[in-house]
Amino acid sequence: MATNVDELAEIVATAKKATESLEDSDLQRVAFARVLEHLLKNGESAPPTQPRASTQPAAAHSAPVPYASEIPSADGVLAEEQQRVDAIARYFKIDSQDVGHIFDVSGVEPVLSVHTSRLAGPRASATREIALLVAGARTALGQETTTSHLRSASDDRNKLDSGNFIQTLGDMQEISVLGKHGSPNRVVRMKVSGAEKAQLLAQRLIGE
Repeated sequence: MATNVDELAEIVATAKKATESLEDSDLQRVAFARVLEHLLKNGESAPPTQPRASTQPAAAHSAPVPYASEIPSADGVLAEEQQRVDAIARYFKIDSQDVGHIFDVSGVEPVLSVHTSRLAGPRASATREIALLVAGARTALGQETTTSHLRSASDDRNKLDSGNFIQTLGDMQEISVLGKHGSPNRVVRMKVSGAEKAQLLAQRLIGE
């Protein structure tokens, strides 16, 4: 084993050089320790043959993951109905007990349950309100919203104007309709102004 001070310094420098290309700091720390241990045991001033190939996989496997136990499973975050209720309540700034007046969240995806008579009269106006509510609820639950979701919800409430549906959505300033024009199913993104308007709409529906 190396004991000379100069030799030790050279070995440490060699170990650093052998692991400096690793971008992950935890991985680099573990790899450095292993390379240094190898060099010290063998009294070498050069890294072992193919250090990256032999060291990186082992380090990746053994490197600790900080707070791993605190990271929830993506599939289980909103697995419970009450979790979905609370998420929607926070998004729309209403009481959890009032969520059921607007949405049915007994399933994984939110379903609009507000009565048709409580939505705006004209189909275009009702479609805009449905878009705000459905897109808002899906956003609250971390789910992607597409035009097919909004079309289905409008149809369920007998408010679908099929010929003008996409145009109605496209004219809304509160959302962005992404994707190729003419595509039967495009992604919908809620804007900040849309979230604010959706909150006011939900609060009005609760107050009626």
